[in-house]
Amino acid sequence: MSLIIATGSNLGHPLDNLKQAKNILSSRLEFLAESRVYQSAAVDYEAQPDFFNQVLEYKIPSMTPDQLMTWLLKTENSMGRIRDVSRGPRTIDMDIILWGLETHHTKLVDIPHPRWLERSFVIRPIQELPFFKTIEKCFTIPMSFNVEAFPV
Repeated sequence: MSLIIATGSNLGHPLDNLKQAKNILSSRLEFLAESRVYQSAAVDYEAQPDFFNQVLEYKIPSMTPDQLMTWLLKTENSMGRIRDVSRGPRTIDMDIILWGLETHHTKLVDIPHPRWLERSFVIRPIQELPFFKTIEKCFTIPMSFNVEAFPV
């Protein structure tokens, strides 16, 4: 089973931000695979630049989901993330999408991510990962979206 993390950026140098995020994550987690980078228009809060997104696959770590989420939030802050507009522009966003096939619901994190099946910028890249063969047996994967993501 794998840990799936989605990263996204639309401020500063988004492609560099994604690369830096992957390097930081891979320094602490056991890297397995990565998708290509995808570009899409923003959803929810639309008055912002397009996003660049990537999905990463790691071995499930020995830490708990809450411990990992705490570290991800600290890492976002260290990379310049400012949370002044809900779902607004950001230098980096890191979300736990799946923790194997487990569910986990606390005040800090919901796994699976509650909106992952609604997001082309998660679904399109996740289909490129080895763990997708397991995912597609357990979830109904949508084929179309209101906002589409395309490989860069």
